[in-house]
Amino acid sequence: MKFSIRTSVILLTSVVIYSCNSAGTDSTNSGDSTGRDNTKLSGDPSHTVGDTSHSIASSTTTSSAEQDFINFAVPANTKEILWLKAGLSKGAGDIKEHSSMMLKDHNKLDETVKGWLAKHPDIKIPTVDTTNTVDINNKTGNDWNKAWVDKMVKDHNGLLEQLKKSQSAVKDSSLSKIITSTIPVVESHISMTKMMEQKHGK
Repeated sequence: MKFSIRTSVILLTSVVIYSCNSAGTDSTNSGDSTGRDNTKLSGDPSHTVGDTSHSIASSTTTSSAEQDFINFAVPANTKEILWLKAGLSKGAGDIKEHSSMMLKDHNKLDETVKGWLAKHPDIKIPTVDTTNTVDINNKTGNDWNKAWVDKMVKDHNGLLEQLKKSQSAVKDSSLSKIITSTIPVVESHISMTKMMEQKHGK
């Protein structure tokens, strides 16, 4: 009987100890699991939000009026130069003449903007894809001339509009001077294109 009581006590004690240990282990595992899940669910989204905020902050830093102008002006002027070279080589006599004059101005603007960019390394220079820029080579004769003139009218009007918007938006005084001095040049180009438009038909 004594043996049985002792045995029972030992067994009961073992059960109690085992139960406590199991409960502790389960609580710990449950806590770890919950912690990991919370870290994963609330951590990943907060990381994403953090990245998004960083991205927005970076965009705000680089997306200035100066950067916006460069993003427009560099590709526009680069492509305009290609169109003027095409006019110089394939256009009618008056188109060749006006292309030559306008090309000098656009090359000068290109060099001026490059000089400004060299002094402002914080401004990113956009990559320009010039593939098939002059896309009227399937035309010939006056059809080509008319298509070229139409393009020049459209591009120069768009350039003038953007210049006037940027003139009041940019804060950098040196870039503002470049824009201000370019406006009358573009206006003179528009006058040239309108003269050619009258000759080669609308």
